[in-house]
Amino acid sequence: MQQYTTAKNIVDTAEKIGLAIEKICGALCVFCFAAMTLVAILGVFFRYVMQSPFMWTEEVARYLLVWLGFTAVSIALRQDKHIKVEVLASFVPLIVVKLMSYLVDILIAIFFIVLLWQGYLMTVNNIMMASTFKISMAWVLAAVPVAAALTLVQLFLNVIKKIFSEFVPKPARKEKIAKEKIS
Repeated sequence: MQQYTTAKNIVDTAEKIGLAIEKICGALCVFCFAAMTLVAILGVFFRYVMQSPFMWTEEVARYLLVWLGFTAVSIALRQDKHIKVEVLASFVPLIVVKLMSYLVDILIAIFFIVLLWQGYLMTVNNIMMASTFKISMAWVLAAVPVAAALTLVQLFLNVIKKIFSEFVPKPARKEKIAKEKIS
């Protein structure tokens, strides 16, 4: 019985950490989206109504979109909302489906490790400046390694939950699903 409690505690802790990261990323995405919308409206207003356009609005909106898109990747991974092909799962035994799931997780991890490393190199070796602002493009490029790191953490937490949920008795999983549907 102790192993069930330990496994359940590990799954619950991974869930809490993942949820906290998701909320932080979600808040950043909401901020980026709101700021991007305001900047775009400001740009349109000053261009077409005031007849005196700001040169920086399009560029800032683009950079906010980059941060929004990359940050949202970790949210989508945590919620298992990425595109996937599930037709094969109905034709193979459950053990093969589980093994394929772990293989996919390994491939995703490899991709994000490469993305983290290359994004880091791209960010620290950057010598470009934004065209309308005189800020380093490293601030924009940092979205790549930051998002890759957040996604790797979420992937690790998902794998931990996947592994240890095998040791949690079935009724405990059903209770958790029922609680999630209520809240």
